[in-house]
Amino acid sequence: MSTRRALALAFAFGAFGLGLRLAVPVAPVDESYRDVVRYYRALERP
Repeated sequence: MSTRRALALAFAFGAFGLGLRLAVPVAPVDESYRDVVRYYRALERP
């Protein structure tokens, strides 16, 4: 694969990823999820 083609492919994948990130809504983390994360982090500490 040529360097030019590899760069074009990398740019295309980057643009696709950015477009996907902008197109798909991301739900914010709710408080119950944060409680679960805090619980499991507390279990890791001795």
